Amino acid sequence: MIEFLKGKVTPKDWAVNAGIIVFTGLLCIAFVLLVVLPTQRKLHATKSAIEETKASLQRAKETDENIEQLRKEKEKMQRLVDTFEKRLPTTQEIGSLLRTLESFGAEMNLRVALSSMEPKVDLRKETIPYRVQAWGNFHQLVGYINKLERYQRYFKISDLVIKEQQEGVSEASFILSTYRFKLEEEEDQEEDTEKS
Repeated sequence: MIEFLKGKVTPKDWAVNAGIIVFTGLLCIAFVLLVVLPTQRKLHATKSAIEETKASLQRAKETDENIEQLRKEKEKMQRLVDTFEKRLPTTQEIGSLLRTLESFGAEMNLRVALSSMEPKVDLRKETIPYRVQAWGNFHQLVGYINKLERYQRYFKISDLVIKEQQEGVSEASFILSTYRFKLEEEEDQEEDTEKS
């Protein structure tokens, strides 16, 4: 090495210089792999977290700016739900519903036959269907259906078939459904029954 400083380069000097270069290169690679890349990953993750936080803050700010409008919409939706629930029959009314529907037919001078069908239960709602057959002239049948649709309780009419009038009498048949929301206590009782 001393010879190198004097201006003479020997094979030993070349070997030492090559070793220093290789060692420096390995140190650089190790530095990149052990320090730079993990730091870049952490930096990228931090930037992503900052962007998500900014987006979340922006949504919160927009929500805060629109909070009064959202509250008004919530109140409006609650009124609609309350109105709809008031139109649904209570558990006590279900039993007398057939008599009420038959009395509507009698008011219209119709002969009406009603029969209960199997209720259908899904998550929070029970559908209570009735098969209805009514005989009378066309105007009486339409009046009866209109009265059912305007009744204080909510009814849905489906599968309506009105046969051709013969000798002044038509036959109408349809499914009349009403609904009932299940209370949480009922859901708990059903779950207990299923577990037993």
